[in-house]
Amino acid sequence: MPLVTILFSMVMMYVTSFGINVIIGAIVQDFQTTVSNVQFVIVSASLIAGSLMVTAGKLGDKFGKKKIFSLGVLLYTIGLTIVIFSPNISVFTIAWGVIWPLGMVLVIPTSIAIIVSIYEGEQRAAAFGIYGAVLAAISAIAPVVVGYLANTMDWRVALAISPIAGVLTLFLAMRLPEMAKDQNVKIDILSVILSVLGFGLFLITTTSAGQYGWLMEKRPFMLGGEQLSLGGFSIVPVGYAISVAFLIGFILRGVKLKSSGQSPLLAVSILKNRTFTIGMLIGASLFLVTAGALFGISVFLQAGVKFDSLQTALTLLPYSAAYAVVSFVTPNLGKKILPKFIVIGGSVMTILSLWWLGQSVSMEMAPMDILPHMIALGIGMGLIMAQITTVTMSTVALEEAGEASGLSETLKEIIGQGFAVALAGSVLFGAVYASMADSFSEIESQNYSEAEKLELIVEMENKFESISEDEEEKWVNELPEKTKAAYPEIVKKAAESGLRNVMNMMMLCMALGLLLAFFLPTRAGAPD
Repeated sequence: MPLVTILFSMVMMYVTSFGINVIIGAIVQDFQTTVSNVQFVIVSASLIAGSLMVTAGKLGDKFGKKKIFSLGVLLYTIGLTIVIFSPNISVFTIAWGVIWPLGMVLVIPTSIAIIVSIYEGEQRAAAFGIYGAVLAAISAIAPVVVGYLANTMDWRVALAISPIAGVLTLFLAMRLPEMAKDQNVKIDILSVILSVLGFGLFLITTTSAGQYGWLMEKRPFMLGGEQLSLGGFSIVPVGYAISVAFLIGFILRGVKLKSSGQSPLLAVSILKNRTFTIGMLIGASLFLVTAGALFGISVFLQAGVKFDSLQTALTLLPYSAAYAVVSFVTPNLGKKILPKFIVIGGSVMTILSLWWLGQSVSMEMAPMDILPHMIALGIGMGLIMAQITTVTMSTVALEEAGEASGLSETLKEIIGQGFAVALAGSVLFGAVYASMADSFSEIESQNYSEAEKLELIVEMENKFESISEDEEEKWVNELPEKTKAAYPEIVKKAAESGLRNVMNMMMLCMALGLLLAFFLPTRAGAPD
């Protein structure tokens, strides 16, 4: 019953998470907003969830896992219900970007801690195997179901699956057994503040990179109405440096609490568990590549190729189906082949699939044109997913389960969702406008300086941020004749270049995961 309850909570949460990509266009059209605004809302949800995940892992230990889990389910259900009935983008942003993430942050680490608390040995491994398989199955089914309902009815009806599953989960949660809680666990407020500031600023900085530039200044940063001069450098490195400073403060605060005999929000000693730490980082890279690649492909299909929600879902289906099947049938493969080698093989296949996909996308494509590419990508990621949760949590002691799951899910949410979407969006749109500027320069036989090219890119970013189709047509008509005639081809080339750049970036991120996989234990049960 505990596992069944957790699986229903996964339906509640991940139908939304995996379904959002195929309805971005419908949401943009309904609220008359932009892809960038929807991207901001998705990142905001990750900011809330990721920055509080470590804290939530401790709440279950202190107040009881059943109670915290149930509260999280309730908040998530309320948040999604408000999303469904949102009258405008402002209400949608608050509900999606704030309320339901507060529910998710309570559910995810607590549900993993419940598995660790209730199941032992082979049962625990089997439970995590089922957890991963169901997650993969939802990833395959959710986009198609959500896309179909959005096409035939409305995106709001499509998302109604989540709160319905939430109500069922609440009823099942009432039957969960009471689990041990430790009233001596203290939630250090300063640690919470440092955690939120560190992880939150990291995401905000990443989201701003597309606007202000990753290293060199793209446009001036205004602070209190005054331009902040950084000698030509962007505000982004400064933001990252400050976020790292907060996170170092968070770690040092934990060390100080531990040395004085108090309970830190995160015991740094858990990072000495090499298998856990490496598995956690590989899992984060997997989720980063998954979220980033799917966001880039979905935006390309809906904004560029003009696919509707169902066509987008059908294009992603081969990936999702392969991912689900491989994740479901290969967990026991780890008993015959060392998980390390399975993860390495899956990483290599993922990298090759991303390259193949980047070379094959086209604005004239049909939903099934990249079917083999998506299947190969799903197989590679499914091989990693089938092993990584068990590898990550298998060596964690029971008393560390809450904070271990909290930290693991923090990285997955911050790096594998918020950072991924922000990074993919920045790379995608940055490459699109850079390609358009290069095409304008070539067609008009003008050699733009770097400063002039940057000025043109910023101008296009500002204009296309909220431009309507009629306004775009008027803008195009004002272009020089040769450029106006070539405009459709310019857009086609820019969109394809943008997605290709996203795939290249995801290849690099997966390569980091591959490198880490070589440091996993070389034999089962090897000591850290």
